[in-house]
Amino acid sequence: MTVISTAFAPLARVTAEGVGRIALPIVVVPHPVGDRDEAVVQGRGAEIAALCAQLLTTPVDQLEREFRSKQFPLPDALMPR
Repeated sequence: MTVISTAFAPLARVTAEGVGRIALPIVVVPHPVGDRDEAVVQGRGAEIAALCAQLLTTPVDQLEREFRSKQFPLPDALMPR
């Protein structure tokens, strides 16, 4: 499993495929993370931690089905205009 911001999720997917981990679970954190209110960051961190715990206790075959074809497109704000 990897935890990464939306801006880098597509790169994480390509990298995972490149090393033969096509079904790597990727947990996406909204980007940017640095300009958020502390309470928002703490709340989001708790949500992400819970999701990570869920993924770590999910059977591998179920994770493979869920993440094998999952796409992570670049956010519109990061696309050149």
